[in-house]
Amino acid sequence: MSAPLKHPNTVVLQPPTVTISPLIRFGRYAALSLGVVYGFFRLRQIREYHADIREWEHEKAVAAAEEAAKKKKWLAKDEMRYLMQVVNIPFEEGVKQFGVADLYKEE
Repeated sequence: MSAPLKHPNTVVLQPPTVTISPLIRFGRYAALSLGVVYGFFRLRQIREYHADIREWEHEKAVAAAEEAAKKKKWLAKDEMRYLMQVVNIPFEEGVKQFGVADLYKEE
């Protein structure tokens, strides 16, 4: 059996290879390596800058969380006082009945 025949359209004709000057080749690789080195140093600079930004954002988020916790505790205290007023229970007795003594501890 002979090899299957190939259709003439399936044959890809490529132009002959061209030799590139060693000076041009050196220039390309030099530019590539300079770009890699520049990228390395630039990435390090950007990391330091963004580390400062992340630290600032973290401090800001922690402060916001503390403020939200204080506000939540204050609202819970206010709600309990209102509930005790509505039910007409004295404050000390209401704190014991509702089990919210930890809410009214002073820090």
